[in-house]
Amino acid sequence: MSLSRPNDADTLDHLANALQTRFEQRGDRKDLDEAIELHRVALQLTPAGHPDRSAALNNLANALRTRFSQRGDGKDVDEAIEHHRVALQLTPAGHLHRSTLLNNLANALRTRFSQRGDGKDLDEAIEHHRVALQLTPVGHPLHSTSLNNLANALSTRFEQRGDGKDVDEAIEHLRVALQLTPAGHPHCSTLLNNLANAVSTRFQQRGDGKDLDEAIEHHRVALQLRPEGHPDRSLSLNNLASALCMRFEQRGDGKALNEAIKYHRVALQLIAEGHPDRSTSLNNLALALWMLFQQRGDGKDLDEAIEHHRVALQLRPEGHPDHSASLNNLASALFTRFNQRGDGKDLDEAIKHY
Repeated sequence: MSLSRPNDADTLDHLANALQTRFEQRGDRKDLDEAIELHRVALQLTPAGHPDRSAALNNLANALRTRFSQRGDGKDVDEAIEHHRVALQLTPAGHLHRSTLLNNLANALRTRFSQRGDGKDLDEAIEHHRVALQLTPVGHPLHSTSLNNLANALSTRFEQRGDGKDVDEAIEHLRVALQLTPAGHPHCSTLLNNLANAVSTRFQQRGDGKDLDEAIEHHRVALQLRPEGHPDRSLSLNNLASALCMRFEQRGDGKALNEAIKYHRVALQLIAEGHPDRSTSLNNLALALWMLFQQRGDGKDLDEAIEHHRVALQLRPEGHPDHSASLNNLASALFTRFNQRGDGKDLDEAIKHY
């Protein structure tokens, strides 16, 4: 197919966006790879000076960041950040889309921080989110989105450095964003989920059970807003289950742990083979089963936990940002089984993974 007309780049971008949407729904890597290739061709058709070059750079960058989140190849996120930087440079102050480009660059920097842990990336991301918020004041349609993005970055920095001011500010921004979002709005469940995660994070620092109770209530409401068939239902199930596991760890409430395991199982069933979130779901279910074993001593729970950890590790090869965590989790579970049964093979394998 010959591509040279002015609208060819738009056509390619639309097709690429459709493929990326299908990837997000079904998890087929080929769709994402094809989307990226189409975005590259579209970029070639919008050379320097073309009015749509910034948009083409932004689209390619977003697709690369999605692939990084799936496969963990640092080259993808590095390239995404470079494209986002150029797209921002091509968009002058006062431009309608500048706040969106600031947010996208900030999100990519946060994504790279999650892989490499360089605090400079996170600090820069927060600064970009603050500027984006200034460009989207109260009444702007993206105001609550900017509040949410800044809050999420602040929560991440709190997790890295432990400065309570960051998590307190994050929670405040999320409360405001939620108040500005009417019931039934499609973003309401996302804001509830993020607020729940933030107060849950604060609970882990300060141990105030009220924060954990609030987190669980928000997760329950978010889950109700994500009925069967909703693309984020598995995420809400996993988050609610994780919060219930925390309640079990704090209070020894066996009902909370049983409920958590039930939700983790349903969440895993909803995540297709090949989906980038499947390894996380497997890992979470395995950790909850390990807790159940610790409480009741049934070896079947431990065996199942180990099997899930094995599969999660296979989905997180070397280079994946969670590879070392999966190695450690599998090793710990194997060492626990060695202590129960005395099988030296478990001990040898645990040492290898450690």
